[in-house]
Amino acid sequence: MPVQGNSFKPYSEVITGSIIYGTIGVFLDRVQDMSIGSILFCRFFFGLLLIFFYLLLSGSLEQLRPGRNQKYLLLLGFMNAVTGICYFSAIRYSGISVAVLLLYTAPVYVNLLAPSILGEKSSSKSLLPLFLSVAGVLFITRPGEVLTSLSTGSDFMKGLFFGLLSGLSFGITIITIRYLRHDYTGISQTFWLTGISLLFMLPSALSTPIPIYFRNFSTLLLFGLTITFAAILYLKGISGIRAQTGSILALLEPVSGIFFDTAVLRSPLYISTFLGCVLVLTAAYLVSRKGTGDQNLSTDFQPDNFQ
Repeated sequence: MPVQGNSFKPYSEVITGSIIYGTIGVFLDRVQDMSIGSILFCRFFFGLLLIFFYLLLSGSLEQLRPGRNQKYLLLLGFMNAVTGICYFSAIRYSGISVAVLLLYTAPVYVNLLAPSILGEKSSSKSLLPLFLSVAGVLFITRPGEVLTSLSTGSDFMKGLFFGLLSGLSFGITIITIRYLRHDYTGISQTFWLTGISLLFMLPSALSTPIPIYFRNFSTLLLFGLTITFAAILYLKGISGIRAQTGSILALLEPVSGIFFDTAVLRSPLYISTFLGCVLVLTAAYLVSRKGTGDQNLSTDFQPDNFQ
């Protein structure tokens, strides 16, 4: 729906949601003695409850009625689980600054894969975002440190691997979401992929001792509700602004993540990471510009709608 008058409400919802997403690393740092899978299970569980009650109170439960292409919902849930595991692992091994920027290479993968998978128009201009993204990743990975740590198998190297994999898996998730956009609304896709991802995380959840859940309960509850609230805010706001504007505002999420990583967790900010940030976000911006007029594109390009 178009923005009425000069209302700032949809813009503020997208901005607020994107900034809140940047706190993921802070929550993850506060959880103790839990595996990535069990953390994600709790995140998905509380998120699923919040989405259900939101739709119940708003009288929109009919949105959850399964439509066509139900098998792709399974793929969506699986890829969302893979993205979550890889992204959270990257945060633990290499920090939020590196992880969130590598996740944001996803729009570039989409730009390369969508023409052959979805039949969307391709352009020779795709090479510029690709070049900028690759250059940004090289800066972020700090080649000198990588070469030094190749023989030791450092945590930083593991973080780079999981971060790059999260970007690729999220790119596949974006393509699947775009494929289903005519059959399911944004919030219904979020509900189903969250529920299906929850099932994939069940083995990890069952292997975690109950006392550990109680010890981390308040953090896990706040984590699940906060990030899902951010997703709902974003989905509400995005329907009231242009797709290109929404995609650009979504770039506040990685910037916010780097801010919280540096200011709250006291992680060092390397000049190479900063330069990589500029290059990756520039690539994402250029890719988002190509989506002008596609009202679904901006929702597709927001990573933490589903993590």
